[in-house]
Amino acid sequence: MLALEDYFAAGQTVISNLILDHYHQLGMNSDELIFWLQLYRHHEQGDNFPDLNQIATEMGLAQQKVFELLNQLVLKQVIKIETVVVDNKQQDHYLFTPIFEKIAQLLAQNKKNTIQEGQQQEIAQMFQHFQQEFGRPLSSFEYERIAQWLEEDKYSPEIIILALKEAVLNNARSLQYIESILSSWKSKNIQSGQDVAKEKQHYQKQKTKPADNDNRELSPYSLENWLKGE
Repeated sequence: MLALEDYFAAGQTVISNLILDHYHQLGMNSDELIFWLQLYRHHEQGDNFPDLNQIATEMGLAQQKVFELLNQLVLKQVIKIETVVVDNKQQDHYLFTPIFEKIAQLLAQNKKNTIQEGQQQEIAQMFQHFQQEFGRPLSSFEYERIAQWLEEDKYSPEIIILALKEAVLNNARSLQYIESILSSWKSKNIQSGQDVAKEKQHYQKQKTKPADNDNRELSPYSLENWLKGE
């Protein structure tokens, strides 16, 4: 039975869960992952260039198989062999930073893909809004014009949908009218639904603001003064 002191004396190898989560996406198979972990364990213990024959024994593999695994890891750029000079002697050691760099690139690409997928869904929903409000499929010209709003004018799908809703409220279902709304909002730096709501509130306040006529001074030649005989 394994004694508790033997368990702690064996030490531990701590790795990021990102490696376990994404090694398949890096092109590594299970054997290559275990071999990488063996190399990393020795590196953490201070042995930067361990004997591959020893690792072959630890993994229960033929020596030739272990050399093949090392070659695959180098080709897949998840490990690198570097030669350094120590005490005027050249020594080889393994670099483990490549796998972390590749995982960082992978995560960045995954995030970019997720954003792009979300944008594509938002654009698809925008075109559905147009077809629903117009009560018919869009023409090729209409598709092209709306696409220009996105690509050339850099309007967001959100602001285009809001302009469409504004046009519908005014019973003006035409791209020309919608484009005039977008142009007006752009001149006022309105770029989001929150900006549109603020602009509407401002408009309503201006519309309902009472005219300041009661406090103005009467002209000495006004009709009211004239009737008073002044």
